[in-house]
Amino acid sequence: MSRENVEVVRRAFAAFEDGDLDRLRDLVTDDLIVYRAEPDGATSHGLDGFLELTAEWTEGFRDWTPVPEEFTDAGRRVLVRVRQSARGEASGVPIADDFWFVYEFRGARIARMSIYAHEADALEAAGLRE
Repeated sequence: MSRENVEVVRRAFAAFEDGDLDRLRDLVTDDLIVYRAEPDGATSHGLDGFLELTAEWTEGFRDWTPVPEEFTDAGRRVLVRVRQSARGEASGVPIADDFWFVYEFRGARIARMSIYAHEADALEAAGLRE
């Protein structure tokens, strides 16, 4: 099932990029949990909570773009290295950095998404590091 899980995550990124919330909603559980380790350990619930967390994360930036660059099949989880870039809204200064997303599933739908600023933390969360 893990190859299928990678494909679900790819479709979720595409739906998000296209702004197709109906398609995205079909790929996640109703009780989706989104955890952001840095900077505050914030947790949100449901797709609406994910969108609120994303809006908060991108506040003060323009041209924010998350680009999934590497997908790792971790058995029952999927690890994705995501390159995020943006410009400061006031300054126009460009920024870019990598983040790691770990997806967990219930059936064929995403039930949890955890976001890490440090690869070692994401590897541990994905069960790829002891």
